[in-house]
Amino acid sequence: MKVSRGAIFLLLAAFILLIELGCGDQYRPVANPIIGPGGQPQSTHFAYVVNYNPNGDGSTTKIDVSGDTVSWVQTLGVGSIYEALQPQSTSLFVANSGDDTVSAYAAFTNGNVTTIALLPGSHPVFLTATQTTQMYVLNSKPNSACPNIPPDPMLGSVSSISTVTGSVTVTGCVGVNPVNMVQAAAGGQIFVLNQGDNTVSVLDPTTLAVVMGGTLTSANGLGLNPVYATSSVDGSYIFVVTQGDGVHPGALDILTPGTPPTVAASVPLGVKPTYSYLDPHLNRLYVTNTGDNTVSVFDASNVNVANSPPIPSLSPPVAVGTAPTGIAALQDGSRFYVTNSGSNNVSVVSATSFAVLKTVDVGVNPIFVAADPTSTKVYVANQGGSSTSVIQTVNDTVAVSIAAPAQDPNCTASCALQQPTMILTQ
Repeated sequence: MKVSRGAIFLLLAAFILLIELGCGDQYRPVANPIIGPGGQPQSTHFAYVVNYNPNGDGSTTKIDVSGDTVSWVQTLGVGSIYEALQPQSTSLFVANSGDDTVSAYAAFTNGNVTTIALLPGSHPVFLTATQTTQMYVLNSKPNSACPNIPPDPMLGSVSSISTVTGSVTVTGCVGVNPVNMVQAAAGGQIFVLNQGDNTVSVLDPTTLAVVMGGTLTSANGLGLNPVYATSSVDGSYIFVVTQGDGVHPGALDILTPGTPPTVAASVPLGVKPTYSYLDPHLNRLYVTNTGDNTVSVFDASNVNVANSPPIPSLSPPVAVGTAPTGIAALQDGSRFYVTNSGSNNVSVVSATSFAVLKTVDVGVNPIFVAADPTSTKVYVANQGGSSTSVIQTVNDTVAVSIAAPAQDPNCTASCALQQPTMILTQ
């Protein structure tokens, strides 16, 4: 991401590849043995890196965690920018913004890719699902189901993909320029953040119709410029990061699902917040404040909208590097890692004292970070440097930097490379 609306996106939608180049997930207390650097025998785990190609088909790079080696590169559609794993399965879905498709394939095998066609003009930018039967894709532009009829604004939409048939079953309309969405845990309502008209659309997960009273605005207490949403572990709350507008500051709005859904409470954030990350193991919510180079840390296990504050802070905002955009926490509960897109490094922060333990130099414009389930490796997507940095957590040093695939598959020397935008681990 960049430090703009875009960054938010593919950070916020990897954050729409920084909205066309432009902005997560894993994690806690387990007693892990200290393992030395180098080849580390362990259970089979992989990291999946989405690579955006400005001049053709995008791809995913599959990295073997144990050996820091590329298992294979999977070619996808045009404008690949965001990925999601189907809950309780090994199916990987990737949104291809440039050709109105979603690619799906079995993540553990180098097999066939299923290309799922969306309505022309959809421009998919985000994916979410908390159930095994459906994958939801966020379309940022008008299509035939949600057309642009002047003088009405250009609406976006959400399409539901059946994981059984591999096809779209229904499409529902949302607001203007949607950039992010989240489904409440256990197959609950879908919350769509519409940056273009400062609203949140709340959809029924079956019909994708807006529920009664389900268009939330500033009149309902919603902050301006919503950019990223996260569900609580149990789905009781949706945490929405709003940036404000330079006059109104950024805030974390706490929404409650229901009919109607409500903006139940709000707490202040730092300057220009862009991204939130819920560590389900410690049940903490982290928010990157890109404008003032800090991270806010909240206790998501202790939310009470009747209290003041409705969600407690666990620390004063943590000062990190320049323009933080991504966060990942180790499952062993010891540390969390923050990508600083402006200073080209990663801050390693203690999860107990909240002190910065180390700053690790990586590639240019790191926008996304993910930790593997064993807490031994951390993967950083360097969008500007066309590489993925692998940090080994035993000593928090970069073990290897893995180059992205060439933009032109026929290039053999001095090749322009694709641009990593996000990473998932499994």
